[in-house]
Amino acid sequence: MKRFFRFFRFVRFVSLLFMIIFLGVNLAYGYRIQFSKEKWADFAIRGQLFYFNMDKRSKDVDYRQNYFEMTEAEFYVKGQINKLVQFFTQWECYYKPYKLSGKKRDDSTKAYMKETGVNLVFRPEFMIRFGRQRIPVSRYHQRSDYKKLIPTDYFYRYDIHGVFKGKVNKYLNTKETCLQIRHPGVTVFGYLFDGMLEYHLGLFNQPNNNPSDWNPKGKKGEGYKGVRRTVRLVFTPTWLGYKPEKSIKGTRGDSYLGKRDVFNIGIGYSREEIWDDLDNDMFAIDGIWEKRLGKDHRYVPMLQWGFIYSKDSHYDYHNGEYGNKKKDSQYWWVAGQFLYNKFVGYGRPAIGARFEQMNADDAYNNKDLTSNRISIALNYFIKGYSAWLAVGVDHVWYTDGAKEYLLAHDKQRNMTDFYTYFQFKF
Repeated sequence: MKRFFRFFRFVRFVSLLFMIIFLGVNLAYGYRIQFSKEKWADFAIRGQLFYFNMDKRSKDVDYRQNYFEMTEAEFYVKGQINKLVQFFTQWECYYKPYKLSGKKRDDSTKAYMKETGVNLVFRPEFMIRFGRQRIPVSRYHQRSDYKKLIPTDYFYRYDIHGVFKGKVNKYLNTKETCLQIRHPGVTVFGYLFDGMLEYHLGLFNQPNNNPSDWNPKGKKGEGYKGVRRTVRLVFTPTWLGYKPEKSIKGTRGDSYLGKRDVFNIGIGYSREEIWDDLDNDMFAIDGIWEKRLGKDHRYVPMLQWGFIYSKDSHYDYHNGEYGNKKKDSQYWWVAGQFLYNKFVGYGRPAIGARFEQMNADDAYNNKDLTSNRISIALNYFIKGYSAWLAVGVDHVWYTDGAKEYLLAHDKQRNMTDFYTYFQFKF
C-alpha cells in the first residue's frame, strides 16, 4: 500500500510538470519536401525520455534507482526518388547509464546506423527491399519502436537478470539469435488479391556462428556459412472493409490511434544456424484487431497477440555440464488498449496492458527457465505518437529453474518498476 501511494504522488507531480511544459511547446509531425510529383522526402527528429523508479534487484546490494534516461534520439528520413525507387535511413544515439539490472553500463552513450535500405516498387504484387531492415518473421520483429502501446520494450531487455542472455546457459542467448529483429538482407514482398494476402520472402546474414569463437562445448564454429531464410504471410479480411498495413520500412505499430480499422492474422518461419549443430527453426503466429466504435468513432479498442516457437535454441544443461539434447524455447504475449478518441484537456487518454512470457526447456538443472512480465500504462496522446505522455508499471517475476538459479545467487525473483515516459516527433 505504501508503494501504491508513492507511485500516485509521483504521477500527480510529473503530470503537473508536463502540463506546464506543454503550454509553451508546439510539437508537429515530420516535415516533407516535395521536389516534384514523384520525388519527395519526409524528415523527422524524434526522441524518447524516461524517468524510472526501479525496484530492488538483489538481497545483498540495493539496486533501487531513481533516475532519468534519454532512451533514444533519432534522425529519420524516408522518401521516393521516382515511382520505382523508395528509400529510408534511420540513425540513433542513445544514452542509457544503467542496465535494467540496476548496474552501470560500459557503453552508456552510443550512436549508430539503425536501419537503411531501398525499395524497388515494380508492382504492388512484387517489390524488393534491400538493406539493414526488420526481419519479416512475426509482428514482434516488425514492431515500430515509436508505436508501442507499452513504452518499455519487449522480452530480452526486461530479462533483468540476464537469464536469457547466456549467463545461465551459454547457448541460450535470445537477443543474439532468434529475437534479434534487424539484419542486413533482401526481402521480396507484395500484396495479392487486392491486399487480402501479404507475403514476405527474405534472405539475411547469419552472424551467430562466428569462426573466431569457441562455443561452450569446446568446438570451434564452422563460420558464416549460408544465409538466414525467412517467410511471412499475412491475411486481411478485405471483404469486411479492412485494408492491409503498409510501410516503406516494413514496420508495424501496436495501434493506429483511431485513424483506421485493422484486422489481420500473420504466420512466419525462419531458419538459421546459431551454433554448431544447432539449426534453429522459428515458427510464429500473431494477430491484431482494432476497431473504431460509437458515435464519431470515440471508442477504439485494440487486441493483439502472438506466439513464437523457437526449435533447437539451446542444449540441455545440468550440474555445470552441457548435454547433447537439443531443446526449444517459446515466447508469447497478449496485449490490448482502450482509447477514448476525444480530447480530454490537451490530449486523448487510453489505458494499455500486456502480458508476456519467455520459456526455455530444460535449460538449467533439469528445469525450464521462465520469465513473466505484466505491464500497465496510462497513455495520453497529445498529438498522436508525435507528443505522447505515459505513466506505467512493470511487474517481472521468474519461475521454474530461473527461480532456483536466482535464489541460489541472492537475487530478487520478483520486481516492480514504475516509470514516466515522454515521446516526441518533430
